[in-house]
Order: sequence, then structure tokens, then C-alpha cells
Amino acid sequence: MQKLFTEFNATTAQQWKEQLIKDLKGIDYDTLVWKTNAGLNIQPFYTSETTTQKTPLVFSHNDWAICEYILVKNEKEANTHALNALSNGASGIVFVIDQKIDSAILLKGISVQHIYTLFKISYAFVEELQNTLQSIECGNQCFIDTDVIAHLAQTGNWNSSQEKDLDSQKFNSTLVIDGRLYQEAGANIINELAFTLSQLNDYLAYHSEHNSLTTIKKVHLSVSVGGDFFMEIAKLRALRNLVNFLLNQYKLKSEVHIHGQSTSINKSSIDSYTNMLRSTTEAMSASIGGCDSIVVLPFDASFNEPTDFSMRMARNQQLILKEESYLNKVADMAAGSYYIENTTKTLCEKAWQQFKHIESKGGLIESLKANIIQDIITKDAETLLNQVEVGKVVLVGVNKFQNKAEVIHDIIKETVSKINAKTLINPIKEIRLSESFEKVHSN
Repeated sequence: MQKLFTEFNATTAQQWKEQLIKDLKGIDYDTLVWKTNAGLNIQPFYTSETTTQKTPLVFSHNDWAICEYILVKNEKEANTHALNALSNGASGIVFVIDQKIDSAILLKGISVQHIYTLFKISYAFVEELQNTLQSIECGNQCFIDTDVIAHLAQTGNWNSSQEKDLDSQKFNSTLVIDGRLYQEAGANIINELAFTLSQLNDYLAYHSEHNSLTTIKKVHLSVSVGGDFFMEIAKLRALRNLVNFLLNQYKLKSEVHIHGQSTSINKSSIDSYTNMLRSTTEAMSASIGGCDSIVVLPFDASFNEPTDFSMRMARNQQLILKEESYLNKVADMAAGSYYIENTTKTLCEKAWQQFKHIESKGGLIESLKANIIQDIITKDAETLLNQVEVGKVVLVGVNKFQNKAEVIHDIIKETVSKINAKTLINPIKEIRLSESFEKVHSN
């Protein structure tokens, strides 16, 4: 039997390029190359010549936990919220706790042994939670986030002191790293990867110095997932490759869990339902890119108290990706894409170079103290904000295709800093790209 495509001649990349120039009537090919803020040159097409060798799957799992994000202000209300979410499609919960609570009331009726659970809890209140989780034999998908370096970067201060904060991590069997701040503050994709990797390395180096590396069984990383669909898929694949490569340098074979959360940087109170379109593509990137658990923030979370409707829609966005789009049926479905594979490789190489530069300055903590990280992010953020202002980066409904009749009444208030006047370092501040446009639309 004759194979279907044997009658077609193979076409080289050069032939494609020549045909492209011909069809576009002699256009300069270089004008078709997209240059990203991170310095990547994205070609208008990719072929098998781009990838010199067949690459293995980056990950082998094909499913993820659909998570509900719950800010705990009252234990009973948070418990009711969690049980409702789990009864309506969620398979994981992210609890955010910044005050003393009764963890037994919070977890009443919730089988944490059988679901993914992430507790983002203040350093001061973690002991009671740990005791509660031990008493109910929490499963292997239960994580407590007390990332003290992330706390330093965001607030400018340690909880207690550098020595005491790092020492509190010494005997944890899971390293929990929160790298969401870097994208939310405007860092480009390579810097985001490099800073997250350096944050992990500071912990690994500390464990190595104190002979406690063997206690590390898992590494859990939280990252924000942005709206650049294909680039975010490549970023997540690159992150997993980079983390595994770094762990290998320490001769560790720890399991890696990547938790993705839809970003807040591109969300707006203007034409707010458009936020659902943004977060849907972000959830798609997160699932295709290999996240083990995903939070889609409600479309109004950046400027309002989320409603029952917005929380339900956030869950349903992921349910549709599973039950109607079947994104949970194939492992690493981006594997083999010439564009994705090439971009994944390039991101790994450039992020590793930036990581080595940070390490040459003493690592992330020392670079934060020297204001190196803050200066890099500030420069990245200024570039991004300017691109939004002039329309080079499009936010539909915000800086393009605006509804001129729309008036924003309940506009988000500018972030009021809760940071103490005296800080050890300059804290890294989150930004939102639509803020200047919201001021114009407000009455």
C-alpha cells in the first residue's frame, strides 16, 4: 500500500523562506521575526531542521487538580466555601491564611488525604496547622507554603531573622517555593525563570551546608501563568527541565510539583468579563505546559470581592478544559512541536545563563540585598507598561476596542502598602497593566 505523503517532495526551511518572501512580494524576512522583551527572536515558521534531535517527554502525567483559592477570614465560612467548591467540581483547595485560626474547624469534613491542598500561611501560625495535619495523617498532596525568601522579597523583611527563618526550613521534607511575585511585578519570562530557580537554589545550598539535603523528598513550585499562550507553555516545560537539572547537581531525585495560577497583572475592571478569556488561555497554557494543580482566579478578583457567580465560572473554565476539550487525556501534548521544543530549549539556555549570573553575585538573597533583582524587574516592568500605554501590547477592552460608554464605578483602589517604613531591602511590588486606563474610565 502506498503511503499517503510519498508523492510529495520534502521541503527545506530555505525553500519555505524563499516562498514566503515571494508570496509577500519581496518583504524583508527579518521584519517577520518577533523580538520579545526577553530578547528571544521568534521566527515566522519552524521546521524539523530547527530541532536537531528528538527530545523526550518533559512530563508523563496528563491530569491536574482543579483548585479553589480561598482567603480565610473566618474558619467556618472558609470551610463552607471549600466544601461547596469540592462538591461542584474542584479537586483541590488553596487556603490563604494570615491570622490565627482554628485549623480543626477550617478542615472539618474535608478529606485532605484525598485531594490537593496548599496552605499559604503566615510563619507565626504554622505550628498549630502542622499539628492538625499530623493528627489526621495528611496525604502526599498536602503542602504548607512558608517560603521565607518569597516573604523577604515581597515585604522587604524577614519574619524573624535570616538565620532563624532559613533554619525553620531545615527539616521540611518538601521545599515549597513561591515564584509568582516575579511575573506579577513585571519581570520578563527569562528573568522569571532565573529568579525562581535561584530562589530554589538558595534553599538547596542552605540544606547542603547543613547536611540536610537527604530530607528533601519533594519540591513544590508556585508560578503565575500569563497570557502569552505558547510562550507560557514553553516556560512551564523549561521550568520543569531546569528544576530537575538543578536537583541533579545536588544528586537529588525529588518529585517536582508545579502549581500554576492565572496571573493578575493583565486583569482589569474595564470590560471585566474579558478577564475570563484571558484566564482561560492561561489555564490552557498551564495544563498543556504540565502544571500538576491549577488555580483560575475569578474574573473580578483583582477589583472586587469575588461573587458566587465569578467563583463558579472560574471552576467551570477548568472543567470545560477537561470534560469538553480533553486536555487531561494526553501527557505533554506540546512535545514534538518544532516551535515549542525550540522555545523550551532556548528558554532553558538563557534562563540558566541568567541564573549563573545571579549566583555569581552570591545568589538570590544577596542579590535582593544589593537591589540587583529589584532593578532588573523595575526595568522590565517599565518596558511592559510603556508597551501597553502605546498599544504595542494589546489588552482588549482596555487599550484597544474600548467601550467608550463604559464608566467604572467600583474601580479597584490603588494598592495601599502594608510594608513597614523600615525594611531590610526594597520590596518587590506587584503591578497591574490596566491601572492608568481605569483611572481615566472612573467617574
